[in-house]
Amino acid sequence: MSYKNPDLTIHERVEDLLSQMTLEEKVGQVNQHLYGWKAYEKAHTGFQLTDYFKEHVHWGQGMGALYGLFRADPWSKVNHLNGIPAEESWKLANEVQDYVINHSRLGIPVLLVEECPHGHQGLGSISYPTNIGRGNSFNKELIEETARHMAEELAMKGVHLALVSSLDLSRDPRWGRTEECYGEDPYLAAAFNHAIVNGFQGNMINAQHSFVHQTVADIGRKPEQLGVVLKHCIAQGDGLGGHNSGAVNIGEREFMEIYYPLLKSAKNAVGIMAAYNDIDGVPCHTNQRLFEELLRKDIGYQGIVMADGTALDRLKPIYGSDEKAAGKALQAGIDLSLWDNTYLTIGAGIKQAVVQQAALDRAVYRMLSIKFMLGLFDRPYTEKPEIAYKERFYSYRKRNHQMAAESMTLLKNEGVLPLQDIGEKIAVIGPNAHALYNQLGDYTAPQDEDVLDRTIFTSIKQAFSHSDVAYAQGCDIRAEENQVTHMEKAVELAEKSDKIILVLGGSSARNFDMEFFANGAVSSKGVNMDSGENVDVASLALGGKQLALFDCLSKLGKPIVTLLIQGRPHEIEAICQKSDAVVAAWYPGQEGGPAVAQLLAGVVNPSGKLSISYPRSSGQLPVYHYQRAIAMNENYYDLPGSALYSFGYGKSFTLFSYEKLTILNPHLTKQDLIDGKKLQLEVTVKNTGQVVGKEAVLLFVKLEGGEVIQRKQLLRGFEKVQIAPNQTEKVSFALGFDELSYFSNQGDFELSEQVIIKIEELEQSISLGNS
Repeated sequence: MSYKNPDLTIHERVEDLLSQMTLEEKVGQVNQHLYGWKAYEKAHTGFQLTDYFKEHVHWGQGMGALYGLFRADPWSKVNHLNGIPAEESWKLANEVQDYVINHSRLGIPVLLVEECPHGHQGLGSISYPTNIGRGNSFNKELIEETARHMAEELAMKGVHLALVSSLDLSRDPRWGRTEECYGEDPYLAAAFNHAIVNGFQGNMINAQHSFVHQTVADIGRKPEQLGVVLKHCIAQGDGLGGHNSGAVNIGEREFMEIYYPLLKSAKNAVGIMAAYNDIDGVPCHTNQRLFEELLRKDIGYQGIVMADGTALDRLKPIYGSDEKAAGKALQAGIDLSLWDNTYLTIGAGIKQAVVQQAALDRAVYRMLSIKFMLGLFDRPYTEKPEIAYKERFYSYRKRNHQMAAESMTLLKNEGVLPLQDIGEKIAVIGPNAHALYNQLGDYTAPQDEDVLDRTIFTSIKQAFSHSDVAYAQGCDIRAEENQVTHMEKAVELAEKSDKIILVLGGSSARNFDMEFFANGAVSSKGVNMDSGENVDVASLALGGKQLALFDCLSKLGKPIVTLLIQGRPHEIEAICQKSDAVVAAWYPGQEGGPAVAQLLAGVVNPSGKLSISYPRSSGQLPVYHYQRAIAMNENYYDLPGSALYSFGYGKSFTLFSYEKLTILNPHLTKQDLIDGKKLQLEVTVKNTGQVVGKEAVLLFVKLEGGEVIQRKQLLRGFEKVQIAPNQTEKVSFALGFDELSYFSNQGDFELSEQVIIKIEELEQSISLGNS
């Protein structure tokens, strides 16, 4: 059995193993059919594996992957009473692994797969800010470091693959999953993808080299590293009308300029998850050009492609049978299923000649390659963590706090912030002021007791210990009925206070009374939720009586600081006009309360900048910043066409000035760029204020010339720097072929004739000519 020899290359081991496998064993390897939380039951001492789990292992003569063994949330119905504590997770992982290996004829281990969109969706886990807030940080280093912390946490529990949302763009914020996007910009998302992959995986895969022609020892996976599965591929945020899984009608140029760079940024990931949507009528799950040609052949991707939950079952009406759908998906490059029944029929499909044996073997080869690369054949079990789980949890809190702080964007400040702790009466009001789960976003597990009291209200009360801080709910998120008493109490409190901190926004919080589809998307409407998977809205207006509450409070003539806890931008023009300060805090995670309080007190200087444009009204959409510069009247008859706050906007407690944007090699030619050389730039940034601050320096380009209408601007670089008062910092950028090209009428990328480079108010123009 050569596949057990660690001195052989991964390819040699896989080929040997694959040659010995039966059809049933192969089909088992491409199936991820079970809901993992149903694989065990708590017993008087520890836990026991269920017949549900054992029967499926017997059916597949092994198991390809098991999703959500540790998932805990209202959909799974797993909580602190019936779930596995974080510190015991490694034991359950080993029990599952041991059973699968010992009931597989060839001893093939199983991949354990977990959700990690903003931290692990399991008991006792760390919940970070959701992506829409993290995008505001513009901090690649912090994104990578927190990804490394997530990987370490999951590895301690015995997890092998983490599902991370990072390929979606929010081009229509009515979409419920906007909170899972880093924002609207592909360059920003691609840069963060690189950071995510590096943080989770290190250097396990390099698209320039074939990992299967290395040994497992050559790969050198460290125990604290694991594979990351980036989702969703692709264009899911472009659904018509902001609908989840909606039709995506984009042309070739839009796809290649906006989404192809995202595919390239995922080239070193261990896995990619396909998206529910279609692209111009072709379902992503049967899009062979997307996965086999663009992703693998052109880009050099080597990992697996996973289906989204029950997505393959949606193909039956198109192709006529589950077997035919399975054949189409395998041929397109879907290597692993998720919960569907479609891939259970692969064996029957081969007998019917509607599934190709070669396509199945290719998928199994990829699955086994990943298992070998991760070291599962040589070291399948997880060792007891050397550091206690809680100790590791608290050691990560500092970076989680920093992530929350840098995710917040100051939209307005008329001198009221930072607040002084001088014995005043401060009213903290609003539906999101004292509700921890409203701070956490979708895909969130039940929280531990020591986290539940870290709300915005309790944190403000602690931070302003010399002041009289009191709370009133004011109203619900969306409920219209029985709100009068709430509002009356809030107004009464505000009348007796010196300042008002009003915490409005939305919520993705689920509860255990809700109903869900088979893929985990909520199917029943929670009265006080307005965001998350399958929660799309027609209007971006704040829900319920929130605006009425604001109007009542604004008439009191007291200083108002409005905080927005939310998973998407809302219509806030009226609020911004009447508030003295406005902060977009998004879903700031477990550390959101303390981070908000420190920002209000001036301990934290806000450094976030919007990664998504704020529309004045839903009727303006789309308002993303890189639309084409076509000759039209952008204003409406009844409304300006411009966004209320554009991408990249954000204020600070200090001031920054930009000086001396310099092109260091202005004589660079087109041929130089084609040959791989880069345009080198430098800008000087000065802190002209009184306090230390962090500044996200954003570089935009405007391409001119060529045969197509170019875009208004394109983000092509960003760096975050910390600068002390009266100090300067030189920030460098490098622009290459990818940053200065567009998709031409000839079907490839071509450099523009002229480039305008913009950083804040500074501009430089360079002609690339035809040389």
